[in-house]
Amino acid sequence: MIFARTKSYNLLGLILILCFILAFNPAYADNQFEIKKTTESESLQKLIKPLPGDNGKVWLGGDSATSIKTSEDRYVWLFGDTILGKVKRGKRDYSSFIHNTVGITRKNETGQFERIVKHYEKGESGIEPIFESGQDKVFYWPLVGKKLGSDLLIGASKVTTAKNSGFKILGTTLFLVSNPGARPERWQYSKEFLEKENEVVWGSAFVKQSDWLYIFGRRGSGLDAKTVLSRLSLEEARNENWERRQVYSSGSWLKDGKPSELSGLPGTSETTVQRNDFFGWYCLQIPPLGYDVHLYTANKLTGPWQDRGKVYEVPKPWSTEKTEGGKHVFISYAAKSHPELTREPEEIVFTYNVNLSPYVKGLSGKLNKYIGQKKYEGLYVPRFVRLDFASNKGSS
Repeated sequence: MIFARTKSYNLLGLILILCFILAFNPAYADNQFEIKKTTESESLQKLIKPLPGDNGKVWLGGDSATSIKTSEDRYVWLFGDTILGKVKRGKRDYSSFIHNTVGITRKNETGQFERIVKHYEKGESGIEPIFESGQDKVFYWPLVGKKLGSDLLIGASKVTTAKNSGFKILGTTLFLVSNPGARPERWQYSKEFLEKENEVVWGSAFVKQSDWLYIFGRRGSGLDAKTVLSRLSLEEARNENWERRQVYSSGSWLKDGKPSELSGLPGTSETTVQRNDFFGWYCLQIPPLGYDVHLYTANKLTGPWQDRGKVYEVPKPWSTEKTEGGKHVFISYAAKSHPELTREPEEIVFTYNVNLSPYVKGLSGKLNKYIGQKKYEGLYVPRFVRLDFASNKGSS
């Protein structure tokens, strides 16, 4: 009797402890989400849509599309490969190309964001990107960024087209901008190169939490790619002591070691990892050569991560148009969330990009032909989508 009574009290105590844990530690990964409404937002699209300019060239499109808060009412947008030209009678006339540009938007007095103003260099030799390598056939694709104190950290893929072997990622260059409040053409920065090692490229996403900067990376490529994670104290990041990074390996943070693949989270070249009280940690990815946007969530950055399935399907013509040989003409990629554009915690606003497929012979070099057609006005311009969710937690 004494044993049974003690066992009963122990069981009651365990139940109370479990209830306390559940009450104060929401199990985001166990929550079930349901899409209430999907909106391909034309009002948000106006923030970025190419418009006629004053005689000179205007921004006609670019990819990446990462937004970074630099002050209470100012956001920086990063763009990779960018096309410039003119807009005539609603059609885009491509005339030049550079490897990166930077956009700036501000909130007005009503709390609404103003149209994104794009910036690039206008030097003696013509139009140039904001981030220039100074090397032949070597350039930068800025993909991610995070404000660190008064500085702005930007991670850019360092890419080469040498030896006519197509694009080759050499690693990631980290730019630390000391005056991010200035016009991007006047930015002053230092830079550090993290070479690709052991099939790992760092810088697919940045997260700032507590006293740490977390740096996501990708091991491998294509459908076999996996996500890995490292971190550096914010103080060390501001001092650019990148050699002091730790990697997450088998449940521990190690100064030296091989990073473990995060459970449940595929690898991607670029994404955003965010957190709020509804989703917990979340990110979006489009599988390589796919047209379905998947939502991933986790209780902890280190995982395990859970694939919530398809939350959006890229519409036609981007997901349906094919060549006479039956191959897809367009690819979709770079799904990135922008929490500053949401209205409720249950929302996700994201952008994605569409481009001509680089894997289909004969399409290379035809971007000018395609964007000049009115029916392709959305080609190579980041597309805005608003997702409204409801929770089905506890339902079967």
